[in-house]
Amino acid sequence: MADLEHKQGMVYMYLVHSYIISELRKQMPSMFGKDSKKKELIKNLDQIYNGIQREYQISPGDFPDINRMREQLEHHDFTKFHSFKPKLVENVDNMLANDIARLMQMIPHEEAEMAEQPSVQGGAFEAYNESPFGIGRGEGADAGRGEEEWIVNKERHDYDDVFQRLGPINGKITGAAAKSEMVKSKLPNNVLGKIWKLADVDKDGMLDEDEWALAQHLISIKIDGHDLPPELPYHLIPPSKR
Repeated sequence: MADLEHKQGMVYMYLVHSYIISELRKQMPSMFGKDSKKKELIKNLDQIYNGIQREYQISPGDFPDINRMREQLEHHDFTKFHSFKPKLVENVDNMLANDIARLMQMIPHEEAEMAEQPSVQGGAFEAYNESPFGIGRGEGADAGRGEEEWIVNKERHDYDDVFQRLGPINGKITGAAAKSEMVKSKLPNNVLGKIWKLADVDKDGMLDEDEWALAQHLISIKIDGHDLPPELPYHLIPPSKR
């Protein structure tokens, strides 16, 4: 399980590097001034990072160390870098969002395996699994677990304003209306499709106000660099649908 997650991280790192390399290649002149342009691009690498981060909604922590990257780029000819290949990136996105996720679900959880092994009981190890300092606790889709208030309500005012602008009919918006707003996140379509399935709690092909707010919350989770849950955890289910 851990090895598979490591491989998933390596694939994503390759994807981020591909964005950087292709952007450097795109900005290089075809004939004159190559050396000066290369120096300029290396100097302004932070601006290139920021542009890629905004365009592809990539977390800053997913980028390689900028100083080390500058050192490595000094030894390369940018004109020999490969150009951006949308189809390849789309295939990698699909693999990250679907194929690897399915494989991870097929592998027994490490926690279940550990539960079958003898462990130290009592003392400082008592109730370890309930510790808020466990990996992923209180972050991403886990945020709000155990709280009385539905965590989605914390940003609810922003979500509700957009919902009303989308023209709900009988308290619900269509898939087409939702899509027109959701694509503005610039997340891949396959990721948005997964978010739609998680948010459409009653599976009627439309979103009410609570489901729309949930969809926006899940989009924020993904943009912040966290994984989407394979199934909607209980604490994220709208109180009106529990």
